[in-house]
Amino acid sequence: MVTREPDEEPAASFDGEDLDLSSGLIFALDVCLSDVEVGQVLELTSTNAAIAHELPAWCRGTGHELVGAEPDGDRTRYRIRRGALGSLMFKDRPDWGVSPEFRHDGFDTRDWLVGKVAEIPASADPTTGFSPRGAVVEPGAPAFPYTEKERDRVWAHNVASLYEQATAAQWDASVDIRWGDLRPLPTHVERAVCQVMTHLAENEYAALYVPARFLPRIHPHFTEVVLFLSTQVVDEARHIEAFTKRALANGGGLQFSTAMTQTSLKSLLEQEDFTQASFLLSVLGEGTFLEYLAFVERYAPDPVTADIARRARVDEARHVAFGVEHARHALAADPDRAGELRTAVERRASYLADASGQSPHVEEALVILAAGGVTPSRIRDGVQAVRALHDTMHRRRVTRLTQLGFPPGTAEEISEMHTPNFM
Repeated sequence: MVTREPDEEPAASFDGEDLDLSSGLIFALDVCLSDVEVGQVLELTSTNAAIAHELPAWCRGTGHELVGAEPDGDRTRYRIRRGALGSLMFKDRPDWGVSPEFRHDGFDTRDWLVGKVAEIPASADPTTGFSPRGAVVEPGAPAFPYTEKERDRVWAHNVASLYEQATAAQWDASVDIRWGDLRPLPTHVERAVCQVMTHLAENEYAALYVPARFLPRIHPHFTEVVLFLSTQVVDEARHIEAFTKRALANGGGLQFSTAMTQTSLKSLLEQEDFTQASFLLSVLGEGTFLEYLAFVERYAPDPVTADIARRARVDEARHVAFGVEHARHALAADPDRAGELRTAVERRASYLADASGQSPHVEEALVILAAGGVTPSRIRDGVQAVRALHDTMHRRRVTRLTQLGFPPGTAEEISEMHTPNFM
């Protein structure tokens, strides 16, 4: 029997009545000990004689100390000093008492960076598995097969804010688009819309599959990146739905898909490095898509097509913002990565060298959209509009690249090497 230490004054007390550890006392003790400070004493009163044998072993196993036991009539008073960890199975203590600063309009994801949640590791431990960042993980957990464990290879400073924007801006392609406003169009114009929608949809499949492919590879302690990429996957799924529905909704149908387009998109799916994949997809590809969608919105022959293009462009702007900021972060952490990114563009250009250029079906469709008809004067204007589109795409790519720190000449070369498939 452990004897009483007479000078020990309990900080709290609990009457366990006749409970033993297996019938629930273990949980009550854990709760009561969490309410006192490390080093303070909890007094447990019990009428269960078995506790005298169970309690010493439990204290040793949980990191607490049994410092006294004293008979008191038909019961015994035990004194337990709270240990530093609370359990020998864990090497650290979880947070308690941390509180974020709420914004006036709610609790943003960027505001959860308090306590251990704010400690974004430079290199994440694969044995922390699926535990949320900030949780205390028991040693001995299995290692998970994450390949993206380094913060600087996935992170972007704006990612939490972009996630908030994405969740707030979700739209429903079934009910938010005013499908009933569609009216019959001239056959050649409707066919052009359907061809563009087919091309947009197939490119968005790549924009869905590429981030989805990396999601299980990224360590969950980079939570904000995982959450944002999940919204990107959802965005692209919605775009595919909307583009496909528009191709079908007005008496047309899905049109042609070229080998060049498929070859170009396959080269994105085969990227193994997250930074390179993000650079090719979001900085170059989706960045170019912003101009493509703006063009479709401007020259759309009906309000439904214009609305779909506008909504998709807003979503794509977030994806580009993440890609640019991630590239900026990666290059700041390792300037030598600029050479790797250029090499990735060169490899992709070499891979596509034997394929034909931009799909003539898409080029024709864009000309007819811009022309709004097929009379010679309108076609001439449509051709000029599409040429201007290509010039704008190139100029904006160069601007993004120079903002990332690429020399102007290098930025020009990288942009020139970008696939004629836009994405």
